Amino acid sequence: MADPVRRRWWCVAWAVSALALSGCAQSAPGPVEPTPHRIDPAVFAAAGPWAVEFAEAAVAPYQVGILSDGVITADERADARARTSKCMRSHGYRYEEHRDGAADIDPLHRQSESIEQVASYLADCSRRFDHHISMLFDAVRRNPEHRAEATIQVACLQRSGVVGADYTQRRWRSEQADDRFSFEQWSPEATRCRIDPLGLRRQG
Repeated sequence: MADPVRRRWWCVAWAVSALALSGCAQSAPGPVEPTPHRIDPAVFAAAGPWAVEFAEAAVAPYQVGILSDGVITADERADARARTSKCMRSHGYRYEEHRDGAADIDPLHRQSESIEQVASYLADCSRRFDHHISMLFDAVRRNPEHRAEATIQVACLQRSGVVGADYTQRRWRSEQADDRFSFEQWSPEATRCRIDPLGLRRQG
């Protein structure tokens, strides 16, 4: 378990990133607001069913340059993360993002600043560079056709034997909203469905 200071920075990073745990989101500042001059999703038509999300992620010229061809490569994702980390170093913090979307933030010069101040640094760096690039890279790879989450989750859970054939998408949506499932949601099979319901990431 991370120490309290590391845990606080972890919550800041998670809250500003696309994937936020509810416990952190309650105590840390909210995510970066999108630009009021949002680009027309038609500009990102090459992204197909993900065009709207690409448009929402393009809040600065850097992101537009990456997203305009409708594809995010592994090199582009790595570059966005590297630039965000370099930006945070300019504010005096080591920033390392992990595969699950969480991150470590450590002061480089023993400075003591509030979570709100550090979050403002990360919000600025994210808006200029990563701002959902990493999230979209994984999301598109996980579900390239942007199919409804209930559809792919229930099919995977049934295929894996976690739930029976009578388990419906409506029931999954209800349990998801309540965050209380009628099956063991942390079992290996359910976890695999949550992370990779179509089995595409396992295929490389």
